[in-house]
Amino acid sequence: MRLIDFIGKNVYAGSIFKGICLGVGISPKNFAVKYLLCSSLGERPDFCVNVSAIEEIDENIYLSRLRPVFPKNCAKIFMDLPIYSQDGAFLGHIADLEMQNYVALQIFTDRGSSISVSLLAACRDAVIVRKETSYPLGQRIPAPVVSEIFDKKETLVTKSNLRQAIQKGALIKLTLSLAPFRR
Repeated sequence: MRLIDFIGKNVYAGSIFKGICLGVGISPKNFAVKYLLCSSLGERPDFCVNVSAIEEIDENIYLSRLRPVFPKNCAKIFMDLPIYSQDGAFLGHIADLEMQNYVALQIFTDRGSSISVSLLAACRDAVIVRKETSYPLGQRIPAPVVSEIFDKKETLVTKSNLRQAIQKGALIKLTLSLAPFRR
């Protein structure tokens, strides 16, 4: 599923036209698409709808109910937002967003490159992305992996946790449970 599948489509609640979808709201914690950002007037979004209200998507978006909400703690993604790295380098504009089961995976730029959504640092009038780290230091460790590998309830990847995983022969299992590999 792509962002293009939503953008510019008419939004209906039942058989009543409510507006046009302009973008999506993404949770910064798990990168799940939570909201459709819609407009009844045109250029700026003036109401938002939970993704759970989507009943069907074809040429239009049909909602099972229209209960407008205020988006809480979300990154608002629109087409053509400029993308910058943390050091200020211009990386292009948003051309599309790849999603799977309403979870954002990659941002595609108009320059032909793709950026993992896990690198998203900030999003408002522009998108700012972090540099990709070569080590997974500081990432959260999923709970099932914590109980299998570590003696204590470790929540973040540290150098000592990596040493302990190497000693127990579980480094590959730990690595595959972390961000670019986990799905």
